[in-house]
Amino acid sequence: MGAFPFTLNELWHVAGAQIILVFMILGMILFDLRYTYHGRTDHINKLGWLTAVFLIAVLLHLIYQNWHSTNVVLTGIFSIEKFAVYVSGLVVFSGLIVTLLSIGYLRNNQLVRGEYYILLLMAIYGAVAFIQSIDLLMMFIALEIMSLAVYVLVAFLKRNVKCLEGAIKYFLLGSFGSAFFLFGLALLYGFSGTLNIGEIAIYISEAGRYEQLPVLVALAMIMAGLFFKMALVPFHMWTPDVYEGSPAVITGFMATAVKACAFAVFIKVLFVTFSPLLSKSGNPEFYATTNLAALGAYWKPLLWWLAIITMFVGNVTAVSQNNIKRMLAYSSIAHAGYMAVGLVAANDDGRMGVLFYLFSYTLMNLGAFGVLYILDGQEGRAQTLADYRGLGYKYPALAFLMSLFLVAMAGLPPTAGFIGKFYVFSAAIKEGYFLLAALGVLTSVIAAYYYLRVIYMLYMKEPVHDVTRGEVAAPAVIALVATALGVLYLGILPEGLAEVADAAQKSLLMIF
Repeated sequence: MGAFPFTLNELWHVAGAQIILVFMILGMILFDLRYTYHGRTDHINKLGWLTAVFLIAVLLHLIYQNWHSTNVVLTGIFSIEKFAVYVSGLVVFSGLIVTLLSIGYLRNNQLVRGEYYILLLMAIYGAVAFIQSIDLLMMFIALEIMSLAVYVLVAFLKRNVKCLEGAIKYFLLGSFGSAFFLFGLALLYGFSGTLNIGEIAIYISEAGRYEQLPVLVALAMIMAGLFFKMALVPFHMWTPDVYEGSPAVITGFMATAVKACAFAVFIKVLFVTFSPLLSKSGNPEFYATTNLAALGAYWKPLLWWLAIITMFVGNVTAVSQNNIKRMLAYSSIAHAGYMAVGLVAANDDGRMGVLFYLFSYTLMNLGAFGVLYILDGQEGRAQTLADYRGLGYKYPALAFLMSLFLVAMAGLPPTAGFIGKFYVFSAAIKEGYFLLAALGVLTSVIAAYYYLRVIYMLYMKEPVHDVTRGEVAAPAVIALVATALGVLYLGILPEGLAEVADAAQKSLLMIF
């Protein structure tokens, strides 16, 4: 496996998005310090708009500069291929929508602290580096950069007890997840002498090493570490409290960007290092990886059970929730179970379905949390089902948007949520997992109950107390309209994104 020489040209070609983000962070720090030194607070909105503009620049760089790049590896540490571009673009897009929503959120909650956007950019940078890494140690470093920034963002409402409680739980359990990942990669390094995921695949595929205990234990520990970020049962215990206590827009970021990069890295590590995927690349160096098909007997049954348990636990527990944010937290757990169905299928359709699902889930989830923060006014004032009674007539536009996003989460046509579930379930059926797909459909029916219950409260119940929405900022309108149009467009014309997602997952063959 060759690597590009380390030159500035190759550095820009592979890690250009990361470089832009690093300079953005440094520039934002200096910009914030200049205004803070003079005791001014009128620059917070400017920081938000600057962040949005720079994220658009990063997104355009990924699309136009990197999409057609394949088999580009920088010193065995980072790679750029359609898969990395797709998921990195999804994370940056999520960060852009969150930034637009945050401009109004910070104003409604009277938060005039510029470090908010700096931390958000650090989290995005860590996520992009995490996705582009093909070296397990760099994956761990990037994971920690992202996680530390998100830990602080979760605790941003420092006078809110639930916020601080959620941040502590997230930090402690997130540290456990990171420790599992670190111990797993250390075990693999000690066994194989390398941290490059392609070189590990070659080494363990020879002489039956793939069935030796150190490899199986390392696989289990790396999977467990990523399951924390993916919020699969039983690694989900942090999710409800953290989602409820966090600022609403940060909750949306965790549920979309953090989950997306965790699923992406899981797909990359699982299918590149522990499956025979690379043997189909045509590179003779990887022919021996066909032996890794034997590992499927270990991880496929595990994922099968985790997918079922996660779908049931997430949806059944969500039914009993009266707090909207906790309901969406358990909903997020359930959606992780649906995406795990695509991973169990372990075919091109399954991986494509997961990538499509991640994009559609990002649109509907960020849209729902955007509406929630506006109806909330200030964090925590209107988050229960009782608060939503009768708001369909008081705030018809916001109620319509919330209804649209909830219908999409329930997987009803003609929305992106329906198409996403169709892709992952059909991939499972194609591989003969009929029971898994049937149980997925059953849990979707359970989910429809608690999603439609919110809509019922909006339109069919009289209000029990007055709820006053917060100020609706222009950036939030842009974000909500964009997500709503995306949900409808992908529900009616999904072929374009499906082709892009399919090209992205096929590029995993061309990393090395």
